[in-house]
Amino acid sequence: MSFSQNRSKFCSQGKGESSQSRSFESHDSRATIRKDERVPLEEASVYVAPVLKKEDGSRTYNKKHHCVYCGVLVQKMSRHLLRKHMDKVEVAKAYSLPKNSKQRRLQLDYLRNKGNFEHNTEVLERNQGKLIAWKQPKEKTEGEIFKHCLYCYGLFKKRAMWRHFRSCKFKPQDKSSKKGKTRVQALCAFAEPVPPEFSDSYWKFLSEMHQDEITVACKKDQCLLEFGYRLFHKNEKVVSQHQYVRQKLRQLGRLLLEARNIAPVKSIKDLINPEKYVQVVAASRRLAGFNEESGKYQRPSLARKVGHDMHSLAMFIKTEGLKMKDKQVVQNAEEFAQLYQESWKYDIASQALTQLEQKKWNAPLLLPFTHDVQILHNQLLERQQECLRALKEEASQSSWKDLAKVTLAQVILFNRRRAGEVSRMHLSVYLSKDTSETHEDVSLALTALEQKLCNYFVRITIVGKRGRKVPVLLSPLMKESLDALTEKREECGVLKENQYLFALPNSVHYLRGSDCIRQFVSECSGLKNPTALTSTKLRKHIATLSTVLNLKTTELDQLADFLGHNIAVHRKHYRLPAGTLQLAKVSKVLLALEQGRLGEYKGKSLDEIHLDVNETLDMDRTSQEKDDMPQGTEDDSILSSQEEEQIPEASEETPCTPTSSGSSQANLAKKKDGLMPEVIEVTSCTPTCSGQSNEKSAKKRGKEKVVKRSWTPEECAAVNKHLRKYILTNQVPGKLDCERCIAAEPQALSKRDWKAVKYFIKNRITTMRRKYE
Repeated sequence: MSFSQNRSKFCSQGKGESSQSRSFESHDSRATIRKDERVPLEEASVYVAPVLKKEDGSRTYNKKHHCVYCGVLVQKMSRHLLRKHMDKVEVAKAYSLPKNSKQRRLQLDYLRNKGNFEHNTEVLERNQGKLIAWKQPKEKTEGEIFKHCLYCYGLFKKRAMWRHFRSCKFKPQDKSSKKGKTRVQALCAFAEPVPPEFSDSYWKFLSEMHQDEITVACKKDQCLLEFGYRLFHKNEKVVSQHQYVRQKLRQLGRLLLEARNIAPVKSIKDLINPEKYVQVVAASRRLAGFNEESGKYQRPSLARKVGHDMHSLAMFIKTEGLKMKDKQVVQNAEEFAQLYQESWKYDIASQALTQLEQKKWNAPLLLPFTHDVQILHNQLLERQQECLRALKEEASQSSWKDLAKVTLAQVILFNRRRAGEVSRMHLSVYLSKDTSETHEDVSLALTALEQKLCNYFVRITIVGKRGRKVPVLLSPLMKESLDALTEKREECGVLKENQYLFALPNSVHYLRGSDCIRQFVSECSGLKNPTALTSTKLRKHIATLSTVLNLKTTELDQLADFLGHNIAVHRKHYRLPAGTLQLAKVSKVLLALEQGRLGEYKGKSLDEIHLDVNETLDMDRTSQEKDDMPQGTEDDSILSSQEEEQIPEASEETPCTPTSSGSSQANLAKKKDGLMPEVIEVTSCTPTCSGQSNEKSAKKRGKEKVVKRSWTPEECAAVNKHLRKYILTNQVPGKLDCERCIAAEPQALSKRDWKAVKYFIKNRITTMRRKYE
């Protein structure tokens, strides 16, 4: 009495939905909705008749059943079968059982339900008529809230199906009922007749959706069914993609229901029309929770997804129209797609994308701590030894599953792989792993340590994102666990048709790596940030911390290839966090600009810029220090005559010219008259110059006489070589820069301290300013 052998097919499922809509008005490409005004579409055409009562309130027993053999509606089905169909094997079997026995009653109930099921199938085919339920309701009820039992074919209310499932007499003994109302409804949804143009696998795929009004709308819309069937046919063997296909169908179903609240719409195909574009925009905004006052969406990602789905649906309808040579359908789909390309970004997509990006601006970037990763690694290592020992001692489903979880988490953690990629690893991939030794010629290019690592790890290749091949490295402990899991698969209840390495016992599905990591993280104690220990953040952790290493371009390509990235994505998304980069790197440029020292770092990278954060360059303080310096020193006498605007590089052979206060004033006057050239070289002092300047003494009260020392050509050239940029930018160098200059020229500036170098530049800048006074 299997259901697949007795179920018939029909073209379309009747929903019997009493849909109502709201009036739609267009103003400035927007739709406004009147809340209290609704437009009915169609009355329910599939229903379940209520219990009829007499005038005195007693029940009228007038319920009729459909005969499975002759198709007649009768009240007394047992008497009808006895009189008319005793020649049938099943009827003869039922009446061969003892009278009034439980077995005889169950057999007759099954024949009665089977006939009613065929009648209900015909009603659903026509999408009109009365359904025969197991129990009649008190009032006339729409047929969409009823479902057939998967085992006895009785028609029950969906909300009460879970209760019937627990006591169904026709349920096999070895099958336990699934927990939860919605899971039972999803299982019974497969009991509905399958349209002839679709396969049983596709109908089962749809039946796994949450059984609500959205699923009913999807199953009733022929265009949505065909669109979903094409997506399902493409990914039928890829079970992990099924949930995304169901999600896409539900999004379109939700949009269809919202569009019906605006204006009458029978099918989603009617929305693929340029005249309905405004209605689609209004429905999408309602679906995403758009607020007119704030201009923001409650669900901005849903607004963008719906747009992509509608464009894909328009292209599907266009292809179907081309097959049918329906020019009007093709034209409507093309014009709708063109409207989407031109207007959707202004109506919805741009606002939603901006809102999504703004949410991430100030969101904290949580990267796992190295200490937490070590704790998790040690926890997995201990659990791996325990589970492996337990599996070897006693092979059971629980021990096999525990070891599979630990090993899966270890492989993800060590390789920093995406959790789904490792979870979907096939058994055949592991069994066909390459265990051969490294080629001798290749070993010549490797170091001794690298050769040992090649012999230590086992490498296998799996399918990654977008079909890329990505490697997975297995340590000896991981290999030992995987060998034990492979050996004990059948003994521990793993089905032969389950093709996954980390399989679920008694199922065709696989263990979820993200759930495994989350479970073991919750068991660890002493973690600083347990929420950051996910596969995605672990991948970002290794990619970010790899910036600590001085990787070459080829080495960076190898790391990106191992992680399954192209180099452009790796450089864009997997680097130091943007906030850290702006605080640590870009702030150097801003400080250099504020201090007027950006020219000093010409040709250097951000990592080569070194600034003292606590260093301030206060010109007033510098001027005060200058007033405290003894006047008449060699710095002042040397630089008082140097008034050139541009300063070329000085060499050790630069001659020293005599200078004095009188010649300085004369040169300044000639300069103003335009008689002197604009460019002269930095000069040093001769003994004559120093002799004249030595006659001057410090005249400040309270100051001792300072011994003056002339600047040699080598000293002038050394200072000009390293600090010339400060003279050009009219900025005084700090102590740190002066000390670096002295350290860079230890021989030439061995007799000068940082203050002498600083005031050398200070006096030079003062001299250049005087020519503009």
